[in-house]
Amino acid sequence: MMHNLESIQVKRLPRVSIAVFGMFLAIALLNLSQTSFMQWAPRPDIECENGEAVHRYAEVNATRVNIRDLPTVFSNVLTQKSTPDRITVICEFGVWARIELLDVGTETWISMGLITLVAKQPLSPRLKLVYLALFIIGALGLLIALYRPGWITRTIDLMLQTQDLPAHAKPLISVVPQYHPVRDGRN
Repeated sequence: MMHNLESIQVKRLPRVSIAVFGMFLAIALLNLSQTSFMQWAPRPDIECENGEAVHRYAEVNATRVNIRDLPTVFSNVLTQKSTPDRITVICEFGVWARIELLDVGTETWISMGLITLVAKQPLSPRLKLVYLALFIIGALGLLIALYRPGWITRTIDLMLQTQDLPAHAKPLISVVPQYHPVRDGRN
């Protein structure tokens, strides 16, 4: 009876581990599948002296919008953009947005009222780290649960510090139950 109970518990632990790590992997893959390659692009290496540094994607929502060299209506017009040109917003300064157009000039500004943010924005560095960590933990954990389930029980024993306990105390907190006369009968 004791041997049969141990084999059931030993088989059950890898199943739980497979389910848990499979869930991590599924969540990671679901989130990764819902992001586009553009969302993983790093923030352009452009300093933001004026305003708040951001990293956003937008579309021009008007015809012949002026791109200026300073955030004022009296500054020089460098070029023009029209609907549906896509731009990357680097800084926001009041009602002005500094955009990335290095081929036109070092500082390029557009009025915020003339752009519309697109639905899929760049991922923050923290969110990128979370997605990658979920994927790595899920994949490695699933491989370990499938091919080295003993590692999981040893890790649990190490975390619970059960390896140094006397044999009569292990059934109280061990993940693999030992024979206990009251619980298992007096056979």
